[in-house]
Amino acid sequence: MKEKTKVYLAGQSNEHDNNWKEIFNDIESCDFHDWEIHSNQASPDTYFPDDLNGVKKAKFLVANPGIAPSEGTWIEIGYFYGNNVKNPGEFCNNLIIVWREDRNPKWSIEFVKKAGHVVSTVQEAKDKLLELLSGLDL
Repeated sequence: MKEKTKVYLAGQSNEHDNNWKEIFNDIESCDFHDWEIHSNQASPDTYFPDDLNGVKKAKFLVANPGIAPSEGTWIEIGYFYGNNVKNPGEFCNNLIIVWREDRNPKWSIEFVKKAGHVVSTVQEAKDKLLELLSGLDL
């Protein structure tokens, strides 16, 4: 049996954004790391390293920062990006970011698009992940 592809689900909690993570449940070839379940949230001393270890081990990162300030999500995105490109400024093909149409500030989207794939819905994120997975030898 082949090892499943590790995917980190970053961003808003599941219950606070319409159970957004549920849409990925039927992708059987993936082992999803969900910070709400897999990271020890007892304190920052346990949560921060658990969270970033999950990010580091992932082949793909799907981020859904929602429309609220999402400092933790952007730390996860940056850490994943930094571990998955050779040179700053390169496009990270394994990074998918959901940028909703109503997210602000608008000026930063051009910066974000340089980092990885930007989609506007969670369904589009799933479709992009499936497309990227189809290019792997699973």
